[in-house]
Amino acid sequence: MSNWYELSEEGRIWRALVHAAKKGATEAGYTLTRLPGRGLANVWQVQKNGKSQIAAIRTTRDRAIAFPPLDGGKNWKTLDDVDLVIVAATDSKKNPKTVDVYILPAAEVRKRFDASYKARIEAGHKVSDNYGMWLFLDNDPRPTPARIGSGIIEEYERIASYPMDALMAEAKTLVWSNGDEADAPVEAEEVETITIAEVLDVARQHIARIAGVKPEAVKLDLKVEY
Repeated sequence: MSNWYELSEEGRIWRALVHAAKKGATEAGYTLTRLPGRGLANVWQVQKNGKSQIAAIRTTRDRAIAFPPLDGGKNWKTLDDVDLVIVAATDSKKNPKTVDVYILPAAEVRKRFDASYKARIEAGHKVSDNYGMWLFLDNDPRPTPARIGSGIIEEYERIASYPMDALMAEAKTLVWSNGDEADAPVEAEEVETITIAEVLDVARQHIARIAGVKPEAVKLDLKVEY
């Protein structure tokens, strides 16, 4: 476990976002208990009004969340195992001022990921198993297959909104242990990198998503110096 001063700026922001997700859910009446043995998956048992459910926390600075498809899109890693998805999203990636928190039904999230996966495959895009596929929380206006399934927060109101500065100050004082959170972005556990080719493939997909083009249109050169 790293203390606050040993973390990178990205690590500090990630901790603040996780704190926001937990704080928002708690203030909405949920009690959270970390499920052990899930690595960086950030999966929790949540209870409210006597009802117990399983929730995955997702953090995002670019207003998109990811889950990896499995078995050719028939299943989704982590998403298939939860009832709720708790999302903490900043208003800006470069200069975040606020963090909005949403609690989304996992069934609706799955429905949108299924639709997006189908659209991408039908358009000839390559979507690799066990790699995070990204979907925007806000409506994606671009005329690309990636827009299918976007805009989920237009149907679900945020449960909380916090100033980023306040969250950073609060996260700084919290005690973080290996049994609670890891010192890396939550989505890290969703990408199992095995080969250089797979790393390049993931990078190509991310660049294509940002540029609004097919992954095949992205050409990458790699140079390794010893």
